[in-house]
Amino acid sequence: MDVTDSSTSLSFEVAAFNASIIVGPVVLGTLVDTCLFGCLVVQTYVYYANFANDHRAIKFTVAAVFATQIAHVMCVSATLWNTTVSAYDDPSKLQILPLAAAATILFTGITGALVESYFAFRLWKVSKKFLLPSLSLVLCIVAQVVSLVITVQAFKTTSIAVFEIDQNMSITLALTSRVLCDLILTLSMAWYLKKQRSQYPRTTNMIDRLVLWTIETGLITSLVAVLVMSFFLAMKQNYIWVGLYAILASVNGNSLLASLNGRLIFRNVTNQNLRMSILSGPGGGHNKRQVRKCIILQCSALKSCEACCD
Repeated sequence: MDVTDSSTSLSFEVAAFNASIIVGPVVLGTLVDTCLFGCLVVQTYVYYANFANDHRAIKFTVAAVFATQIAHVMCVSATLWNTTVSAYDDPSKLQILPLAAAATILFTGITGALVESYFAFRLWKVSKKFLLPSLSLVLCIVAQVVSLVITVQAFKTTSIAVFEIDQNMSITLALTSRVLCDLILTLSMAWYLKKQRSQYPRTTNMIDRLVLWTIETGLITSLVAVLVMSFFLAMKQNYIWVGLYAILASVNGNSLLASLNGRLIFRNVTNQNLRMSILSGPGGGHNKRQVRKCIILQCSALKSCEACCD
């Protein structure tokens, strides 16, 4: 492919260089990603300090996400250095795809796969059905395989303009698969939780909180992925989509930890409801079992359930 044919993508003249749409999004994306990484560190500490009895698979997933995010924030920071320091005296260097940016694609894909796999497992534990969790896993695998292909091509390519055009379909496919996977997991989880609503007011209130929490922690990842894809397809001539893509992995990681640590809130509410159920007279025991059932739905793993219902 002739690089000159990709002028509509990102090949700009040095005289017409606009730092606000080229360097600016990378700087903002890195700053936000660093803040989100700080949140992830705090959330990871809170998780291990409060949920030591969780299943090993869940604790391993959290550890893997945390390790991947360390590598991710290092790659994003290195990309920022290349953009603001290495290319300071020569804006034409911004057309060169840094190796750190290529590595960022790899770690973003790994984080997304780990988080979506956990949410698929949680959906299976709640629904006891295989269709939707299996469909989610298929989309997750498709996105991960395509991300690996994109990563390999990114390491081989030096021109961002060429990379954007050659990998246009692959990037769109990967992001679309992520969005569909996140939507299926979030909406299905909310649907199955909603079906558990009972005639007991306290239990109904608990499930409504679970549904709202599931939507809040799930849709944010879909929203960021949609924004990345939208800006990538509509505005390849600037780096706005790059800045948004830089925070995608951190949003995924924080979504996972927020879902797990949210049990602290529900644990306190549940303990209060259980005490009230014991004092509620006849029928209190049944109400108590109903409240326990609600919190079990959020915990997903057997040992997690025991930790939340102690």
